[in-house]
Order: sequence, then C-alpha cells, then structure tokens
Amino acid sequence: MPLLITPDDPALIARVRLDHYTQLVRAELHLAINSGTPVPDCASHARARVPWWTNDQIANLLTDRGANPQLRTYMWAYVAGIDWFTHLADHAEPTVIDTVLHAAYRAPLTPTELQQLWPDGPVIGGPGTGPS
Repeated sequence: MPLLITPDDPALIARVRLDHYTQLVRAELHLAINSGTPVPDCASHARARVPWWTNDQIANLLTDRGANPQLRTYMWAYVAGIDWFTHLADHAEPTVIDTVLHAAYRAPLTPTELQQLWPDGPVIGGPGTGPS
C-alpha cells in the first residue's frame, strides 16, 4: 500500500522495496528447501543474498518453510501477494489499481479473481505456477 499511497516518500518506499526484496529471497528459500536442496546450501544462499540475517533467523526461516504444510502454504502466499501488489503499483494503470483495491477491500480475493481484474499482470506465485 505505501507504494500506492505515498509514492513520494523516499524513506518509506526504500523500506517497502527492501521488504519486497527480502520476501523474494524468502521465496527462493521456500522453493529450494521444499524441492530438497540441502539445508547448508540454502543457508549459504540466504547469507549471500541477505548478509544482515543472523544464523538464527536463517534457521527459523528454513524450519518454518520445511515443517508444517499449513505454515508452508501461508509463507508462500505472503511472498506471492507482496510481489503481485508491488508489480501492480509499478506497472498497472491507475484505473486498474483503483479497481483492484476497491474489490480487495470489499471481500477477500483469490489469485484467479485478482488476475481477472488485471489480466496483463504477472502470474501470482511466479512463472509456471498458474492461478489457483
């Protein structure tokens, strides 16, 4: 939302962009750990991409993404959502943004419903995942 509401606040925008970046790294780790990449390799990747994360933070991230299936689903949905809405703020026409926000505040929307509101937007969850 800050990208849409206060696009002229450089400190806030930098904070949102940094959060978006770290969410994308979390998604990389999510995919890696759930496809069988060894934990030490995932930890090395995390340290290289986000050097300010502590070993404990990385361990918690990997544990959360490799344990409970419900938690894994939640973790993936959060990253996919922030990525999609960041793209919306960066690339959609103002009328599309207004339509999406108005609909999203009326009721929760599925990925398919969001993609119907912005057909030219990215596939939620990244290329190859398709709507669910």
